[in-house]
Amino acid sequence: MPLPATPPTNPASPFASMRGHHTGIRYPDFEAARSFWVDTLEWRILQTWSYGELTLAYVMPPDQDDFHLEILAGPGAAAQTVFGDVDASLAANGYNHLCLSVDSVDETLAELRRRGVDIVNPPFEIDDISARLAFFRDPWGNMFELSERIGGVHRH
Repeated sequence: MPLPATPPTNPASPFASMRGHHTGIRYPDFEAARSFWVDTLEWRILQTWSYGELTLAYVMPPDQDDFHLEILAGPGAAAQTVFGDVDASLAANGYNHLCLSVDSVDETLAELRRRGVDIVNPPFEIDDISARLAFFRDPWGNMFELSERIGGVHRH
């Protein structure tokens, strides 16, 4: 089933200037987080800086300049729950996952597996959003969705 038409924009809203820019993820170790994103997933570092005892960096996908993931790393990060699968994660409030659009879920998963990345669930399809989905996690348990458009218009 294709997604419905996009609702009209509202340039008169007092919040019309809001745009997505980045999401931040807290990590216990900067070099390990940098290695996962840059060495394993081939993301690019835009900028690195310090904030107190933390080291931060904006990293960007290999071929996208307008989205950043902010690594916030250093002492004091508490361990988080690592869920066995996506369904188990739905019982917890708060951040659940970040979605990344891909041309092919299957090809992306094959390369992630080849690079030793932890795959959470096998691919599945949800007709209501015209998508083939899969999830992987970083070494600290943060989950990331892969989304491939299947028929119809897909905006995820």
